[in-house]
Amino acid sequence: MNFISILEDINIPDNNCEYWDVRIEQTTKTEINYQDFDLISYSKKPSLGAFIRVYDKGMWFYSSTTDLKNLSAEIMTLSKQSKALERTNETTLRPYNQESYTERILKSEETRLDKISINMKKSLCENYFKDIQEFEKLKGVKVSYSDEYKIKHFRSSQEVKFSYDFNQCGLSISYTVADQDGQFKDRVNFYGKQFDDLKNQHSEIKNAISESYLFIEAKPISPGNYPVAMASEVVGAFAHESFGHKSEADFMLGDDEAKETWKIGKKVGNQCLTIVDSGEEFGTSGYCPIDDEGFKTQKTYLIKNGILTGRLHNQYTSQVLNEAPTGNGRSMNFEFEPIVRMTNTYIESGDLTFEELISKVKLGVYAKDINHGSGLSTFTIAPRKCYMIRNGKIAEPIRVSVISGSIFEALEDIEGCSQDFSMINTAFGGCGKMEQWPLPVSFGGSKVLLSKMVIS
Repeated sequence: MNFISILEDINIPDNNCEYWDVRIEQTTKTEINYQDFDLISYSKKPSLGAFIRVYDKGMWFYSSTTDLKNLSAEIMTLSKQSKALERTNETTLRPYNQESYTERILKSEETRLDKISINMKKSLCENYFKDIQEFEKLKGVKVSYSDEYKIKHFRSSQEVKFSYDFNQCGLSISYTVADQDGQFKDRVNFYGKQFDDLKNQHSEIKNAISESYLFIEAKPISPGNYPVAMASEVVGAFAHESFGHKSEADFMLGDDEAKETWKIGKKVGNQCLTIVDSGEEFGTSGYCPIDDEGFKTQKTYLIKNGILTGRLHNQYTSQVLNEAPTGNGRSMNFEFEPIVRMTNTYIESGDLTFEELISKVKLGVYAKDINHGSGLSTFTIAPRKCYMIRNGKIAEPIRVSVISGSIFEALEDIEGCSQDFSMINTAFGGCGKMEQWPLPVSFGGSKVLLSKMVIS
């Protein structure tokens, strides 16, 4: 089926409505799950459909359909709904891209995951069974594979036209290590922009499981305030959950207090801190070169050198708040309208080595990874593996239930950022907002030291 020809065949009279656009999405997802090395489920799920928008007399009208042969008729139906609805006030907003262009960004045609057989994907998983089975006292071993290939095509009445594809795969191994003294749940994840990226991970799997054994007898930390060094996964969760969502401009609409609290130009953090959102990075789970309203993505500095410098917009919020659009109007799939969403959110690297970053910490905590995180103004992070820092050195493993704090205090308490930088990508789950979950995103950054956080 030639989707570009289908879009080109749409013919709507100029006076029918102010604006329309159509987004076609074709997606194939594969999931494979093993429990204790037995195959318990596998599936390959294709989907195909279109999301249609009409803007007329200050209002949006939406629909989604799997009938791609009648897109013109669907637009006309939405337009008739607009004409039948009386308005008392009309807006002068133009919440859509008015600059025509054509872009075709297909980077994964040679490595499409939907072209690889499910037997090859099962073999990939089973190839790692021997590595896992070398370890004793493992319980509840789950091996999961997930992938997605998606291609989008878009056309608007302003003659904005684009196509791009998205290819990602992942392997997850979760397990519990145990002995007579206790147990510890852990996991190791791998991500790829193509199938071959998940091969030859044998040593990484063995190293990860070996480290898990260190935590069986780890002692709980004494609750209190500690300096905390965060690894890239924890930094990314902190940046995404605690600051990234606050940067999505739709939460400010109609909220004067929020506008003042998050006023552009306000000092909100230490001078060493820079936070970015960018969908440009090909090969990440947050890759989104063009958003679902037809705006090209960009590198948006949310905080630069401790100063609030930007926020994330779709076209509607950018016009209401009189700021430039950022290409962050995203939807989970063709059944949903675009809303303001993150892409790849991260803290930029600094000028310190990790050894220099923690060298002055007499007694603190190094949080290596997370189970989950949540929060807005007040945030909580549930770490998985943590180590004590003693006299500037990484010391023994410890158990930490929760790291928490105030976002504004935490931003000010950041003392330094390391030179090393890592993005955390996943083909499992994603970001949730409103009814749209899971949307692929990624997060990460440098390692970061905060002078104090509440630990329990």
